[in-house]
Amino acid sequence: MRVEGWHPEVITAEIEKKAMDRLARAGEIVAVKARQKVPVLSGKLRDSIRVARLQGDPKQNIRVYAGSRQRGGAFYAHMVEFGTVKMAAKPFLRPALNECKGQIKGIVENGE
Repeated sequence: MRVEGWHPEVITAEIEKKAMDRLARAGEIVAVKARQKVPVLSGKLRDSIRVARLQGDPKQNIRVYAGSRQRGGAFYAHMVEFGTVKMAAKPFLRPALNECKGQIKGIVENGE
């Protein structure tokens, strides 16, 4: 049986776009919370926190990044988050994610 006007490829693309938009919104909430939690000396690390939507990724990931490999950037984000032998950890990304889990769930499930 053929259903007139049924185009699953169009519907799938629309659903996928809406889902990615919701994930990007959820990522931004985590990024905002992480910017509030990060220890600030120069502000480079705080300013480096960003949300990235990976184009062409088959998993359709949204990622929240901190730090930068560019010259003069905040290359030390992982050292602050996890600590080093000489410095205690001062996590900011993981606690931000944990605090936002309820909001993220609402966004992903209901778009709120």
